[in-house]
Amino acid sequence: MNIYFVDPDCSELQGPVSLPEIPGLGPQVPGHAVALETPLPTPRKGHAWALVADMPTEVEDHRGMAYNVETGAQVEHALLGPLPEHLTSLPWPGRFHVWTGTRWKLDAKAKREAAAQTERMWRNAAIEACDYLVMPDYPISAKQRTELYAYRQALRDWPQTGTFPDQTARPTPPEWMTSLAL
Repeated sequence: MNIYFVDPDCSELQGPVSLPEIPGLGPQVPGHAVALETPLPTPRKGHAWALVADMPTEVEDHRGMAYNVETGAQVEHALLGPLPEHLTSLPWPGRFHVWTGTRWKLDAKAKREAAAQTERMWRNAAIEACDYLVMPDYPISAKQRTELYAYRQALRDWPQTGTFPDQTARPTPPEWMTSLAL
């Protein structure tokens, strides 16, 4: 007799196992086990044996780490059978990747929009950081004031340039400003 334990969480058949014989009664099959006439063959790769409608059935086995197709979040998948539609076994490559139904794809537009938002925040902070320098009584030379105005205008114009939002193309302050504590 071939005895298989039935996992109560996923109905997986585990075994065969040997049970001790009870003198006078013979082998006793526990309530969470089944006795089969013949042993089950080794399941195919990515499959496991499960008790389905009281019959041993080879089913897909995707237990383990899976990824939510909406958020990319890792989730522990513990059930036998095909993965639910909201999960994939393909690892989420990272931010700005969206599920196409068969694979992850980079959403270049969303990535660019996020970079643009970040760079606008940097640009606004850079303008604000030098606001005190435009006060008429701040002691800088006429040449420095002209350079300051040009730098601030470059900051305001930057989002309309072809290099925006590339961080390496940020407007650079006049050299004399780098020595100031902005």
